Amino acid sequence: MNEVISERLLFRALSEKDVTSRYVDWLNDPDVNRFLETRFVQQTLDSCREYVSKVEKDPLSYHFGIFDQKTLEHIGNIKLGFINEHHKSGQLSLFIGEKSYWGNGYATESIRRITLWGFDELELERIEAGCYDSNVGSLRAFLKVGYSVEGYLRGSLVSDDRRIGGFWMGMLRTDKIA
Repeated sequence: MNEVISERLLFRALSEKDVTSRYVDWLNDPDVNRFLETRFVQQTLDSCREYVSKVEKDPLSYHFGIFDQKTLEHIGNIKLGFINEHHKSGQLSLFIGEKSYWGNGYATESIRRITLWGFDELELERIEAGCYDSNVGSLRAFLKVGYSVEGYLRGSLVSDDRRIGGFWMGMLRTDKIA
């Protein structure tokens, strides 16, 4: 997998060498992991390296580190996984771990670029994503790119010890990417 570039970001395949103590700290930070399923288990260097190694070997997943083009600082991850070759579909997920990058459009830029990559390079016809209903930033980022909310899953998730809903979104190759 080659590097993918956007206006401000560089995306490259994540490898075990990218798993640093800072990376692990992101996944254990309640602010960062608030909407991540990894929050239910304390993460370690070993558990993170094992996960990255497992995804590296999965032919139906593409796991990118998100890097600032100017500084090459690792700021988060984005994954296009659950690729279904028959249906030409996949699922997109991401997080920005470096808090100083929050609120500056990096999630939107990442979603836009990797969605285009999935359509162009993998020839996918559909890309899906989900988010907690309280994750307004993520919902907004997907909608800005052109994803459509296709469903609301009432009471399907637990957050802060209460049941909440989640949005399911999708984008087709024929949709206009904003």
